[in-house]
Amino acid sequence: MKKLRWLLAIAAVFAVWLRFDSIGYGLPHTYNADEPHIVNLAVSFGSGSLNPYSFKYPTLWPALLFVCYGAYFVVWSVFGLRHGVADYAGLFAWDPTCFYLIGRVLSAVFGLLGMAVIWKMERENAPEASGPPWAALVIAFCPLMVELSHAAKPDLAMFFFASLGWYFALKVYREGTRRWHWACGAALGLAMSTQYTALAASLLLPLAHALGRKAAPRPWRFLAEGVAAAGVGFFIGSPYILLDFPRFWAAMRDFSALAEVRDKTVAQVALAVHRNLWNFAGEGSIAGLAAIVGLGSFWGRDRRLAVLVLAPILAYSISLSGHPDGPWMRYLLGCFPGLALLAGESLGAVARLGRGPAVLVFLAACGPGLFASSSFDAGLGLQDTRTLAAAWVTRNIPPGTGVLMDYPHASPRLVMDKEQAAELEAKTKAAGSPRWRLYAAMRNSHPGGGYRIYRLQRSAADLRSNPAHVLSSQADAATLDMSAGLGGARRAGVGYVVTSSYGASPARSPYLEAFFEELWRRAVLVREFAPVQGKIGGPHLRIFKLSG
Repeated sequence: MKKLRWLLAIAAVFAVWLRFDSIGYGLPHTYNADEPHIVNLAVSFGSGSLNPYSFKYPTLWPALLFVCYGAYFVVWSVFGLRHGVADYAGLFAWDPTCFYLIGRVLSAVFGLLGMAVIWKMERENAPEASGPPWAALVIAFCPLMVELSHAAKPDLAMFFFASLGWYFALKVYREGTRRWHWACGAALGLAMSTQYTALAASLLLPLAHALGRKAAPRPWRFLAEGVAAAGVGFFIGSPYILLDFPRFWAAMRDFSALAEVRDKTVAQVALAVHRNLWNFAGEGSIAGLAAIVGLGSFWGRDRRLAVLVLAPILAYSISLSGHPDGPWMRYLLGCFPGLALLAGESLGAVARLGRGPAVLVFLAACGPGLFASSSFDAGLGLQDTRTLAAAWVTRNIPPGTGVLMDYPHASPRLVMDKEQAAELEAKTKAAGSPRWRLYAAMRNSHPGGGYRIYRLQRSAADLRSNPAHVLSSQADAATLDMSAGLGGARRAGVGYVVTSSYGASPARSPYLEAFFEELWRRAVLVREFAPVQGKIGGPHLRIFKLSG
């Protein structure tokens, strides 16, 4: 038993290490496409209103980040005695490293807390069982969990609240008391206030109430109170969904417009969703098979409990199979606690046969995830083509030159010159966009030098993003419509163009075919930065000089 505790302690330490190793990768460059939206939204709350400029995500996560940023300001500024708010805004404008790092650390912590909840849930589900907590172990080394721990995104906060929802749902099922109904509803409400994808997990509360063991009386008013607690949790986390409902509903219609854009058939999407369910613990892991076997074990032991665990998983698979973005595995996070619980049931049964089977089970269930997660962390420590390209540009291209690039996450990070920052400040302020405050901070704290930076205008379908959100985002930046060729770039005074394999291409963006054709024919390729296996990561970047 003592040796087992040491092994579990080592596994726990390694799970923590996987989540925090290279957590500051890339910074101050931002290589994750979703991080800037979340961090910018959290910072925008500092303007005096918690009403978000976008409902692409619920607001609990950016609100939590905002609170953390406020605490960081107090420490960084020595209670405002050494630096003011304007200095803080300038820090975010030119070196946002700490802002992103705070979000990533918080995300990793929430993931670990969710894993601890699954550990406790597994122990209470089978109190007579002994041995390692297999459900928690498959989550500990899950590649998706490790990857999301390195991003200041809401996914793992949602996972934590959803895990609490699963835990309290089992309490409702077994005991049926009022407090567990309230706790389950509140947890699920907070999960939905963090990510809309938690909606399918909301089935847990009514199912746990209806299927619960008959030994515990459970009046229907308990369920009504639990549903009310879910509503309170949701609106406490995202109050402006209720207070500014028309704008929220317009955002939901925008989501519906995105759902009409399909690049895969329903069958292809459904296949991808169910492949993700099978590989939830990592590609090659037997955890997916173990979950199916575990479901059989649950069914033989307690059919009502088996239905309770299976139904939300089916709800996720059905709802995601009908949506074009369903193949993203992170959208399944709300049912990961149930999958882990099922897998732990059968893995534990095999492991109890002896030390040899236990080792084999660990290697087969956790080994593939452990290897993939370690490889992911190792890749984050490599040099990146975007960093190398940014250094080359600052050495070889004169300040003030116009540079056309793709979206920020796919391109080198360059300093915008002060004149352009002032122009964008005036433009966004006149349009009523909150982004004018960022441009004002950039102008007021400008370090000198820099370039006139233009972004390639992309379509919502190409970016797989909400149409209205894409339009507002592009309106707040200096974007150029290049669908007719290089003429727009020449009129704007662009001297150099940087293309990225992570961005637009003739195959991915056929409406830009004329641009790419003319770029290769009339511009001069002056430098390339390509990834090298095991040495240099990032996209393939090409820097063209426009002639004439």
